[in-house]
Amino acid sequence: MFYKDVVAVDAKKHVDLKLSLAENYAFAAKVHAVPLVGGEFANAMREYPIVFAQTGENEYAATAMLSLKTEQNLFVDEAGGWSAQYIPFFVRRFPFVTVEVENNDAVLCVEESALAGIRRDADANAFENGEATEPMKQFAQLMFQSRDDAKRTTEFINELAKQGLLRQVSASAELPGGEKVSMDGMWVIDEEKLRALSADTVATWVKDGRMALVYSHLFSLVNLQSLVEKLLKAAAE
Repeated sequence: MFYKDVVAVDAKKHVDLKLSLAENYAFAAKVHAVPLVGGEFANAMREYPIVFAQTGENEYAATAMLSLKTEQNLFVDEAGGWSAQYIPFFVRRFPFVTVEVENNDAVLCVEESALAGIRRDADANAFENGEATEPMKQFAQLMFQSRDDAKRTTEFINELAKQGLLRQVSASAELPGGEKVSMDGMWVIDEEKLRALSADTVATWVKDGRMALVYSHLFSLVNLQSLVEKLLKAAAE
């Protein structure tokens, strides 16, 4: 992905650190999919296909598809602008990221190589007098909340897999000039099997909000055709 030189945020080492987030998204121009957390589904479903990528045996993660072609992001223009109203948090938080460590814990880290190019003097300081500022505390809380949401989302997708509710799909397009593009390895919820769920399970999922994630995912799949159209338009241009 676009995190390559990640180090833990440290008050002594990063004494001049600003809470500057990227406003130019050229760093994501060659990323065809990014992770999503459940809290983003309602916004992301309007513009991106939300699919599940297999990360291990019976292990899956939610992703927003940005292209059907590897090393291409159809939502980043030549100037580094993002051509969608909702930008996934995984992109918006750059250059910050949480990294898992021992004992099921995580630390806040930063992509050091990007700091100089992103820094804006008017932004809030991360530290003052060796202590985290209030904006830094609030930002760190947001980052760790997203990390916790990601874990809950992954657990639910894995539960879907264990119940046999996922099926693998692919999408393809023929570009001007005859080039054929295909994206495999996308997993989606099987609606027929979903309808066969027990009433008790459905009631539980409706009550705890998981059914909202299911339908946000299913509604988002119409965007696969939109992605094909964006790909054809980009190829024609």
